[in-house]
Amino acid sequence: MKVFVTITILSLTAFQVILYSQTVPTTLREMFGEKSYSMETESLNRRVEGSWKQGANMPFPRYYSGSVMYTRNDTLWLYVFGGDTTGAGHATTACLRYNVNTDKWEYVAPLPVPMRVNAAVRIGDKLYTMGGFSAPFPSPALTDFYEYDINSNTWIKLPDIPLPLFFHGAESFEDSLIYILGGIEYTPGRGEVWSNKVFLYNIFNQSFRPATDLLKATAGFGHARYGTKIFITAGLKSTTELWNSSSSGEVNISNREQINWTLKANYSIGAYAHYGAPFPNNEIYYAGGSNTTGLSPLNLTFEYKIDDDTYQPADPLPINWMAAAAGFNFNPNQRSGEEIVVLVVAGGITSGPAFTSQTWVFTDTVDVQGLNEITNEVPESFSLVQNYPNPFNPSTTIQFALPKESFTKLEIFNALGEKVSTLVSETLSAGTYEYEWETKGLPSGIYFYRLKANHFSEMKKMVLLR
Repeated sequence: MKVFVTITILSLTAFQVILYSQTVPTTLREMFGEKSYSMETESLNRRVEGSWKQGANMPFPRYYSGSVMYTRNDTLWLYVFGGDTTGAGHATTACLRYNVNTDKWEYVAPLPVPMRVNAAVRIGDKLYTMGGFSAPFPSPALTDFYEYDINSNTWIKLPDIPLPLFFHGAESFEDSLIYILGGIEYTPGRGEVWSNKVFLYNIFNQSFRPATDLLKATAGFGHARYGTKIFITAGLKSTTELWNSSSSGEVNISNREQINWTLKANYSIGAYAHYGAPFPNNEIYYAGGSNTTGLSPLNLTFEYKIDDDTYQPADPLPINWMAAAAGFNFNPNQRSGEEIVVLVVAGGITSGPAFTSQTWVFTDTVDVQGLNEITNEVPESFSLVQNYPNPFNPSTTIQFALPKESFTKLEIFNALGEKVSTLVSETLSAGTYEYEWETKGLPSGIYFYRLKANHFSEMKKMVLLR
């Protein structure tokens, strides 16, 4: 539904300001009219086969919230910031968190301003949200940017993001950086402009700088970060078209403004408002969304294998879903050859004009190749231990220690300096780890293994004897 607003102001002369119509629907009212949408406030009170389990309902239905998962010790929380609680674009300041362990929702400190269609990320004990709308159209998109301190339950305002955006994405990187990706720029005087811009924010010096543009202008896309790569999947191409293309961007560790974007295999469908979650063993799962530029929720889930660059169907969601709050977690304290994966989905649009307060939790146990956490006691410093046995055939164990949560890379190089394998490329919690490396298909010779974590880097030599 297009909305035209005319404002007439009388003074010495009369003039009119014509506000551009919003051609991308972000509310149920725009899509379905004044009274033809509803809120689902009742739980389904059922379980589905497999690993999905229904949790406690949110206190109130909402959709297009910012959301992020947070873990401390063995407890998981899904934080939900703002959202539309009326179906008509009336954003809320209300913020919630869901304790996965106790199956309980509670309110936390409200946002400084109402927000909906906002993005959110986590770095350490701080959560960040930015952009979106604070009121129904034709209010301009926001440049507001806020930091939430989990320990003090308080918000502070940060410098404005460079563009007023909605349907954008955000990904954290290492311990201090946030990438703000794509979206739609909107101001009443300019209308809606699709963006391919990427901005990099440093939480320490509170500054923005431009990063390498996306290959295509896109909005409402699925996204996920896996190690040093950011993945962008499908999204809105225009008001009437959807992308089914996907791309990945490799962040240059020497200059993090530089991202090497490359096209990847097409997504299985055209979609937007879907959710991407990285899983162990170089996999990303994309779930839900809409396969039209309107509001047509799906229960489809697709598994993307990074190494093979292929998509394949996976087990479906328990109900149709789009525009939901969602978060994922790999259990960081249970690395004994298996890893517990938790995905939480709450709120969102379920069936055409209905939005919901339902909560669903997906739990799975995944075999993790090679990596084990041998203790979660916090070591005093970063360290890399000499592999054992050495010389070795056919396998050897590499041990390292992290005094704090760190983005960690463990790589193997041959005597020519060529990288032959990446063993670890993910964020790990503080603790001591070991990796059993199987040397399949490699000849005898001298090899080097390097650990990089935050600003720590160390390399050691080992010998493979066949």
